[in-house]
Amino acid sequence: MAVNSLRYVSSSFAWGIIAKGIDALVKFISIPLLLAYLGKSSFGLITLALAANAYMQLLNMGINIGAVKYFSQWIHSKDFVKLDRVARTTATVYLLVGIVNAVVLLLLAKFGLSLFKITPDQVPTLQKLFVILSAFSVANWVAFVYYQLLVADERMAFAQRVLSIRTIAILLAILATVQFHLSVECYFILYSSSSIISFFLYYGKCKKHGLITSIIPARYWNDFSVVFKYSLAIFVMGIFQFTATQSRPLVLGMFSTSGVSILSDYRIIEVFPLFIISIGGMILSILLPKTSKAVQAGNTQQIERLAYDGTKYTSILVACLCIPVILISHTLLQAYVGAEYTHLTMWLIIWVAVIMLYLHNSPVSSLVLATGKTKTLVYSSAISCTVSMVINALLCPTMGVGSAVIGYAVYIFIQMSFYYFYFNNKVLGLNSWRIFKAFVIPTALGSIWATLVYLLHIDLANKYLSSAMELAVWSFGFVALLLLFKVVRMDELKRFTKG
Repeated sequence: MAVNSLRYVSSSFAWGIIAKGIDALVKFISIPLLLAYLGKSSFGLITLALAANAYMQLLNMGINIGAVKYFSQWIHSKDFVKLDRVARTTATVYLLVGIVNAVVLLLLAKFGLSLFKITPDQVPTLQKLFVILSAFSVANWVAFVYYQLLVADERMAFAQRVLSIRTIAILLAILATVQFHLSVECYFILYSSSSIISFFLYYGKCKKHGLITSIIPARYWNDFSVVFKYSLAIFVMGIFQFTATQSRPLVLGMFSTSGVSILSDYRIIEVFPLFIISIGGMILSILLPKTSKAVQAGNTQQIERLAYDGTKYTSILVACLCIPVILISHTLLQAYVGAEYTHLTMWLIIWVAVIMLYLHNSPVSSLVLATGKTKTLVYSSAISCTVSMVINALLCPTMGVGSAVIGYAVYIFIQMSFYYFYFNNKVLGLNSWRIFKAFVIPTALGSIWATLVYLLHIDLANKYLSSAMELAVWSFGFVALLLLFKVVRMDELKRFTKG
C-alpha cells in the first residue's frame, strides 16, 4: 500500500478509535449521572424511545454504501456536476425518509404506546420524547448525505472529529441537566439538538471543498438511479447479514434445553466481539473511496496494492485488536462478570479468532463492492445465513451457547470461501494464495508469540497486573517479530512518519 494511502487509513482509523473512545467514556460517565438524577423510570423511557427510533435505520436501504462508491468515482473523475446533482437528490431521498421516520414516531406517540409495558403516568413523557425525536429526524437523515460526501472525499478523519464534538456536546447537555435541574424533556431536546452540530459542520465542510453547491434538495432521478439500483442489492445483502446476526439469540431461546438463562451467557461473550467489530468494521468504510477510484480508473497496480498490502496491514491491525483479547480472555470474563462465567472462555476465544478471519478480508470486500458486481454477494449472504441458522438450531440442545459461535464460524467460512474461490480470481483477477499469505503471516506471528507468552505464565502478585504484563510482552514481541521477518519494513515506516 502506498505511503499516502497508508497515512490516510491510519489517520482515519486513529480518529475513529478516538471518537469511539470518547463515546464510550461519555457513556461511562453519563449513565450513572442520568440514573441518579432522572431515576430508573425516566432513564428507561429515554432508552425505549431511542431503541424504537433505531429500527428506522433500516430505511437507509444500503444508500450509505452506494452513495460513497459513486461519489468517490465522480470526485476522482472530477465530474462535480453529477456529484452535486446526485448528492442533492440523495438529500431529497433522505428528506422523504426523515418525514416517514417522523410520521412513524408521531403515530407511535398517538396510537402505539400500548405496545410498550409502561404505566399510565409514563405515557405523557414517552409521547413527548417521540415528538422530540420526530422534530429532529429530518435533519438527522439529511446529514447522512454530507457525511457520505466527506467519506467519499477521503475526509473520514474530519467526520470522526465532528462525531467527537457531538459526543462532547451530549456530555455538556447531561451536565447542564443535572446542574440546572432540567426536566427529562428538556434534556432530551438538548440531546437531540446535538445532531444539528453535525448537520452544519458536515455541510459547511462539503460546501467549502466544492462537493455540493446548495443545501436545497434536488430531483435528478435519472442520475440518482444508478446509486439506487446498486444500493438495493446492498440492502438485500444487509437483510441477510442482519438476520444472521440477530437470529442467533432467538434460535438459542427457541431450541435450548436450559431455558432463557442461555441468553445471558450469549450476551456476556457477545460484548467483546461486538466491540472489536465496531472498531475493525471502520476499515471497509475507510477503504471504499480508494477502492472505488481504483476500480473506476482500471488501475490494476493500485487494485493489487490495496488487496495485497491492504490485507497485510489490516491483518496486523486486526491481530492487535483480537489476539490481546484471546490472550487474557479468562481474566477479562472474570473481571467483567465474575469467576462463575469463566467456563465461557473457550467460546469467547473461538468467536474472536473467527473475527480475525472475517475482518482481514475488509480490503478485498471493499474492492468487490467497488466493482458493483453484487449479485453473487447476495447469494453468498443468503446461503451462509441459512446454513448458519440451521447449524445453530441443530447444535443448540447439546452445545448450548457454543452452537451460536459455531454457527457464526460456519457463516464466516462460507463467506470467505466465496471470496477465495470466486471473487478474488473471477471478479478481481487477484491471486488468492498471495492474499492468504498477506493475512496468515502476521496473524501466525502474533498467534504463535501469544501462545509462548501464555506458556511463560507470568505470575505477579495481582492477576490484573499479570495480564497487563502479558499484554505488554506480547505487544513488544509482536512488533519485533514484524520487523524481524520484514513483514513491516523500517524504510517504509520512515517514509510514512516523515510524510
